[in-house]
Amino acid sequence: MRNHIWIVVLSSFLVATGIVHTRSNDLYYHSIPTNVASGEAVLISQFLFTQDPILHGTLFFRVKGELSFQEIPMEFEMGSSWFGEIPANRVMEPAIEYVTILTKMDGGRIAMPLVDDPFATPMEFRVDPKRNTKESDHLNNGQMIDKGSLSSNYVDADILILSPEDGSLNRPDGIVIAASLFNASLVDQTQYQVLVDGNDLTNLSIIIGDVFTLVLNEEMDVGLHSVKLLFKTKSGVEVTPVEWAFNVNNPMENIAESFQYNGSVFAKTSSNSISGISIDEDEYSGKFDGELSWVKARYTFRNSSRETEFTQPLNRSTLTLQITDYLKLEYGDVYPSISPFILDGKRVTGQHYHLAMPLVDVHWIMGELNRAVQFQDKVDGAYVLLPNDTKTDSILGKIYTLSRIGYTFPQEIVAGRIEISLFNKYSGGIHLLKAKDDKYKIDRYALETSMFTVDTSVFHDSVSSVFSYGQFDSLYNVDVLSKNWENGNPKENIALGFDFESALDNRKLLFQLGWNFSMTNNNIWDGFMSLAAMDTVLDDSSDGFIGQSYDTLGNIVNEALADTADILNPEAYKDIFTINTFMTPLLPIDPIVFEENKFKAILNMPSSAFYFRLKGSYSFNNLLMEYRQIGPEYESFGNPYLTNNIREFVFNDRLSALGRRLMIAFGYKYRDNNLSETVIDPMATKTLSFITTLVPGPGAPSLIFNFQTIGRSNDVDTLQVDSTGSFITDNRENSKALNTMISVNIPGNFGFVTTTTSISVNSINYTDNLVAERNPDYLFQKTNTQSISITLSSRFQFPLRTSLAINTTELNIPFKNENNVSSMDMNRWSSASLTAQYSLFETKLRIKGGMNFMTNGEKDDSSISLFGVKIGGDVDIINNLSVSINGSLRMNKTGSQSMSLSNSGFQATLGYKF
Repeated sequence: MRNHIWIVVLSSFLVATGIVHTRSNDLYYHSIPTNVASGEAVLISQFLFTQDPILHGTLFFRVKGELSFQEIPMEFEMGSSWFGEIPANRVMEPAIEYVTILTKMDGGRIAMPLVDDPFATPMEFRVDPKRNTKESDHLNNGQMIDKGSLSSNYVDADILILSPEDGSLNRPDGIVIAASLFNASLVDQTQYQVLVDGNDLTNLSIIIGDVFTLVLNEEMDVGLHSVKLLFKTKSGVEVTPVEWAFNVNNPMENIAESFQYNGSVFAKTSSNSISGISIDEDEYSGKFDGELSWVKARYTFRNSSRETEFTQPLNRSTLTLQITDYLKLEYGDVYPSISPFILDGKRVTGQHYHLAMPLVDVHWIMGELNRAVQFQDKVDGAYVLLPNDTKTDSILGKIYTLSRIGYTFPQEIVAGRIEISLFNKYSGGIHLLKAKDDKYKIDRYALETSMFTVDTSVFHDSVSSVFSYGQFDSLYNVDVLSKNWENGNPKENIALGFDFESALDNRKLLFQLGWNFSMTNNNIWDGFMSLAAMDTVLDDSSDGFIGQSYDTLGNIVNEALADTADILNPEAYKDIFTINTFMTPLLPIDPIVFEENKFKAILNMPSSAFYFRLKGSYSFNNLLMEYRQIGPEYESFGNPYLTNNIREFVFNDRLSALGRRLMIAFGYKYRDNNLSETVIDPMATKTLSFITTLVPGPGAPSLIFNFQTIGRSNDVDTLQVDSTGSFITDNRENSKALNTMISVNIPGNFGFVTTTTSISVNSINYTDNLVAERNPDYLFQKTNTQSISITLSSRFQFPLRTSLAINTTELNIPFKNENNVSSMDMNRWSSASLTAQYSLFETKLRIKGGMNFMTNGEKDDSSISLFGVKIGGDVDIINNLSVSINGSLRMNKTGSQSMSLSNSGFQATLGYKF
């Protein structure tokens, strides 16, 4: 019993080492990223212990507090690991939430975290402020000094670049460098410096009427040129430098000479063996960038040998054309973002057009969210026999009914957005999305060779058999359903909305609001519903009134809900949206609530989503106050991972002190799901957080302290009993979680070696506020956790780099013993890993390897020990041509069994950059 409880609790609560027991009794390992700084790419890896081959994986992530998850495909690595990299530009404070979905060959899925709705409770890692590791020059009383000592004292100023535009192409003569200081009133216009290609040209510049101007009288050389503007505030504080670059070209040059390009091509092959199952893959990828005087082009592609028509595509290809600075065209696999409520980073196979003008911004997207999948390549992958639908015909005899399975409807999408901005103070836009499954693109009849199972429930005189469709059709009378198949119905979705922003106090204070509405039809097999059908949907009388009924004498018993003459004709809107009884919602406004409280009914429309937000950004203070609500029936196919049926209020304030070396953040968040009168046992969550980050400066230790309390409660205040009054269960929820974390980063320099030591201590403890009122046999199913992690990264004077990580996690898991008495079971997991890289031949050859070990420390039959080793290397064959070879082994030991090889992998990559 104890082992079963341990598995359930541990699988639902990932901490530190992240050992998870899946629902299919398989194990996977995941280590939550630590010591992550803003602006740094993060690798999310997941090590599997499963005999089921994985077809593909997807990593979903978002900045904590955002509504939408971005998605990127995961890669398979030797040693049974799947990994995905969160791009550096998407790693931002305060934290990143993420989910992984691994799709198995048989169509099953493994989610991390392992819960019914992983997107409602995603994994999370903290993001620290951006590291200050680069050194550059800056202005100080006309002298150039080390930026490292002043970077923390910068202040931002709204300086607008007028000309030349960043990345623009210009004629060599008549270059004018200009910038507007209209919105930068704090800037001292008498003390500044301008550098063009590193040359000080301040004496040639002038500031008149808040406009900085530098006219270059001499013709500039063809090529790339840089500009840097250095200002101070009126109080003498450094302003963040304004830097940009532009190109100069000769319009009479030959086009071929002005064409610039670069790119890369990679080929990778891998072979992995997992519990006796081999998975081989070949992958080809590349990137090509080209540029002419007025257009930039980029083409990227990735082709995998695991691509198959039986799943959604694994291959990716994208062509991007940037025409001047105003028009962007994307073809292939695109990831547009027009609204977090509508479409925000989900892959679309099609086209994306983006027109960005100074006052108008327009997006237009067309394509597919899902491609058509006709059937699965397996037994029972195309047809299923319906025994209860067998019919008997007087002439033909028995007719067996088959239904289609294993398919995916292609889902077509059209989306757009238009935004207008005025005076850099006001902006507003409208957006819409329409997505619809194409039911006509899935064949009713799959291949004649498609196999399906027929068991004894159909033929009572035989054992289960496997037939192909052709065989079965030749022996028996067969009818394949034309609609309402087993794998789901074709759907349609339309979502639209608007947003508005107003800027105050020189854009330091922003007021934002948005409202959205959706309609979803979950079954469009039969198309729209006619007015005649609507007339009789609630009553049997075809009288032109919906819901009106009569007695035998013809007297009205129930008054009509609506007159068909006064409602919209569904046929008139069939090209916009399919109206029938499968719509969600059937009525945008709840009529019962509307009678009681009109304002509440409109505000709580079940398929609406809205927010109000106030953001303040000042020198030492950042404020966020937001209220948002997403109705239980709001849905957008462009953002299927959006959590609905929530109401949230968020207040965050971040303060900086000591020259931005000390950051203090306070947060409060209230969340519940009590948006409808029909919600049973609504749950409310209140979260208080306090985060402190101290970064004294380069070479000094940094300290991070997080304190968070999470209180959860529902409206249940009584116990559930049977008819005799005997206790059945206690569904009351009133608990508090206390989460504390301390992390110290200590740099060190010991002559021949430079080190960075990171020590983290984390504790999560739960308290039941109703413990005094509970029955003695009540099981409070919360797991207390304490973990300690130590990471030591070293860089030696000779070309060696190492990293040592040690972690121990203690779980106190509640369970019921054989006497049905609640007890606590303590489990401790310890892990250690060591990686190293050594460079030879002036870093042209890089040898790397590592080993790791993990155990739960038990000595009985439940003990588990895992040991892994990796070795490989990279070598630069010639300039820009490199080869990478890596191999890995993983061994397991359970209880008294001997150590056995569980999986192995080999990977080779050839890459060329030009």
